[in-house]
Amino acid sequence: MKYIILFTGLLLAYYSLSAQQLVPSAEIISQPVVIEDDDWRFEGTENLMFVPENRNKADSRKIALHFFRFPAREKSTLAPVVFLGAGPGEPYAVEVFYDGSRAEAWRYELNFVNQKRDVLLINQRGNSDSPGLPPREFIYRWKNGGKLDQPLDLALMNRNRREAYAQHINAYTDKGMDLAGYDIFHFVDDIEAVRKQLGYKKIALIGNSFASQWGLGYMQRYPERVDRALFSGVEPLDHNYDDPEGIWKVFETIDTYARADEAIAQYLPEGGLLEAFTAVIERLEKTPQYARLTIDGEEMDVAVGADDLRYCLTYPRVRSYHAEIESWPKYIMELYQGEYSSLASISQGRIYNSTSRMINPLFNNSLGISPEREAILNSRPSRRWLGEINSHYVSTRDICPAPKVPAEFRQHKSHDIPTLLIQGDMDMSTPYENATFLMEYLENGHLITVKRGFHNAKRALIFADSTLMNQIYEFMNMDFGETDFQTFKSSLPDTYEMPPFEFWPIEGETLFERYRRERKR
Repeated sequence: MKYIILFTGLLLAYYSLSAQQLVPSAEIISQPVVIEDDDWRFEGTENLMFVPENRNKADSRKIALHFFRFPAREKSTLAPVVFLGAGPGEPYAVEVFYDGSRAEAWRYELNFVNQKRDVLLINQRGNSDSPGLPPREFIYRWKNGGKLDQPLDLALMNRNRREAYAQHINAYTDKGMDLAGYDIFHFVDDIEAVRKQLGYKKIALIGNSFASQWGLGYMQRYPERVDRALFSGVEPLDHNYDDPEGIWKVFETIDTYARADEAIAQYLPEGGLLEAFTAVIERLEKTPQYARLTIDGEEMDVAVGADDLRYCLTYPRVRSYHAEIESWPKYIMELYQGEYSSLASISQGRIYNSTSRMINPLFNNSLGISPEREAILNSRPSRRWLGEINSHYVSTRDICPAPKVPAEFRQHKSHDIPTLLIQGDMDMSTPYENATFLMEYLENGHLITVKRGFHNAKRALIFADSTLMNQIYEFMNMDFGETDFQTFKSSLPDTYEMPPFEFWPIEGETLFERYRRERKR
């Protein structure tokens, strides 16, 4: 691994300042950066740009906004591309370039567009994993309040979460932070500040998940500044809260595939996996169930209840969305058959503390949700089984110091900005319905549906079919003044099918036994 950077001294000097002393003499400071390995290289600058923490206050202190800039390798008149981080909390740092398969896919995107376009990687204000953004640890911690001999109590956990959030709001305010400056408008206006500082007339946007929402916020506020956009894992502005029906539809799809698999279907009740799931929820609502585990060398009975399953809807001891889906029939059928060891081993974490980034509730509670949309979500039949999946927002929204956006900002408007969407039909984080909803407002839009695709369907496509992705990424090079967008989109597929699932066998070692075996390796 090769990495050349002359930025360390600047950051050390920056971090030596206290919250009250953040008064830099220059609006932007930059140092050259070369990030490379044997077969790839990115050369440009790493930058700190000083912006008001609260643009609504004339005397606001300045904070540092961190971003990379890589000039295009070839001369062109194409607008620069702004890559936005997901999360909130996904950082752009040197380490990201080397972070396994995730980095491999990301470098593919970066390398493709950097050939003919300047590339900007803009970090989120308040992201404690990014350099130059005070404070270094902008998080809050809360006690889950659980006990091993009692099932998880989500209401108690959320009360504790709310109390801890309020305490941290006071603590960070006492340190000199203005938390009103961490709403969606400030995130959006940070993009605009960088664009203006660098003198670009327009920018193109690329992002996944939360980054799509961040980008859509920019498009809503500054549509005349957007050249084009490519989003995946789409989050429309009024779809900030998760939809239980989106999760339920994925479960219905898994059930359909499982019924068609003879090796799995023979173990299912007449009503399939969903009958098994609802039966387990009802059983756990009536009375806690127990599994005997060895914890710190001592055997004990660990209780599980309905909230434990609602908190762990899929089997979390796997490292991919794909494995979550393929293990789901076994996960549910073990519970249905009275085997609770796996859920109990996961749920024992309730006795510990949890941690989250402060910017998550600040941003999301500032954006909020319209009463009309919330009423729709609350009326979903699946809510009976999944519970309040947005409790982390609901429990903190009324004490959030970030100002709420006007209702009209969440109302999508039709526009003709060329926009490509790549969405998995089995995405449980940002449901497929998000993309079909957004398409109604895109006069020059195209949706590529990835069958059996998950949350980052774009990344999966990069590994599954690089030829297709090269074709898709020509979107970034097209001159739509010469080639009409509607003509270009006709060259792209509407759908792409990932390989069939290979579900984990129902019989044999339990998930808990498998986990213990793999830990011993």
